[in-house]
Amino acid sequence: MDGIEYFFNPRTVAVIGASSKPGKIGHECFKSMVSGNFRGKVYPINPSVQEVLGKKAYPSIEDVPEDIDLVIYALPAKDSIEIFNQFKRKSVKAVIIISGGFREFSENGVLLEEEILRIAKRDGFRIIGPNCVGVFDPFSGVDSLFQPYDRLPRPKKGNIAVISQSGTFAVTFMDWASEENVGVSKVISIGNRSDVDEAELIDFLDNDINTKVISLYVESFTNGRRLAESIRVCRKPVIVFLASRTSYGARVAKSHTGRMASNYLIAKDVIEDCGAFVAEDLQQFYDVSKSVSLSKSFVGKNVMMITNGAGPCVVAADLISEYGLSMVEPSEKLVSLLRQVLPPYAIVSNPIDLTGSATSKDFINAVKVCDDSQEVDIIVLSIVFQDVPLEDDFVEQLSLIKLKKPIFVFAAGGQYTREKFRLLHESNIPAFQNIKNLVSSIDAVVAFTKKGKI
Repeated sequence: MDGIEYFFNPRTVAVIGASSKPGKIGHECFKSMVSGNFRGKVYPINPSVQEVLGKKAYPSIEDVPEDIDLVIYALPAKDSIEIFNQFKRKSVKAVIIISGGFREFSENGVLLEEEILRIAKRDGFRIIGPNCVGVFDPFSGVDSLFQPYDRLPRPKKGNIAVISQSGTFAVTFMDWASEENVGVSKVISIGNRSDVDEAELIDFLDNDINTKVISLYVESFTNGRRLAESIRVCRKPVIVFLASRTSYGARVAKSHTGRMASNYLIAKDVIEDCGAFVAEDLQQFYDVSKSVSLSKSFVGKNVMMITNGAGPCVVAADLISEYGLSMVEPSEKLVSLLRQVLPPYAIVSNPIDLTGSATSKDFINAVKVCDDSQEVDIIVLSIVFQDVPLEDDFVEQLSLIKLKKPIFVFAAGGQYTREKFRLLHESNIPAFQNIKNLVSSIDAVVAFTKKGKI
């Protein structure tokens, strides 16, 4: 793990290829670094301009008046060897290579990548990339991304660390997290992973105080055994999305990062045996990650559903059974307690169907009774937020209850519903527009709790 901390907590950063022209990758990388909360110094390196965004530009890294901890490289691959040979004189500790044109591009690119790795080992610095978007750390303010803030709002500080071979998936995860008010601790796009790989990052994040859950997107493997071992010994929940299920996917993966994929079923079995949750797709990968992030540990598998629109509960009931969870069959005592606080038209079973006439008070009363019941371990709310007379401030009312039991929310809809998701997540209540992902998230939290990882 030597040197990895400099990717996240450097004192000085140089952006090589920092252009003065908006829309150029080097310009956007530099703008991201100076637009956040980074408290260190950021130097633009460009021999063709005097300044970038009001900061003095330097012709080369050797002209910077102090040593550099982290370099963000955004020039063509063909220029890399000459420039990388300058790094030792500035005591560079870490380099993020945004540029493509290496292993994934051609045989000559393979040779270039091997040569920069040789230089890095000789001169003692670490590399993330090439062919990546790099690192986002909301705690330190490191942000090497070339996606501008108006196109990619950054997520708030949180506890999910994302490691992704795909820059696209890393950016998508960030976009969803920002929209839903879910926080991240770090997002790391590793691209071709010529040097720093997933196993090293998992080991590093296992000791990171800001990280609770590690979410990993994998297309191919450099050292599968080492990765499996890092997952096995990790004390935190690890959620994995594996790509390359077919020979076609494996071929695309090779053209993407220049590395061959392994057999999907074998890899899935090994990773699950090591204690990780393997997601079926990108949306489930995100949903389970946020659920584990927001959830506290809990034991028990008995689920009670409460709804003002029972259709989704039919689907949920099937999935609850498939995942080995249990639907509560309410006792006469529980039914009696619920009838005392609910309107006469409520159907008291499982689900507790409050019908389309449900008010916030009806939901709150049902939740409180179930939260106090020894029969219930988990409460699932299936909510039609669009319905009136459900009041607009229902989520605010729900957030005021000091709950003992975990609550998961399903709700489908557009902008109004998504706004409610932001409020739910602020109260550490995970919300979903996909019923299967809700149930699989419950299953994941139960499993990680049993393993002592939450």
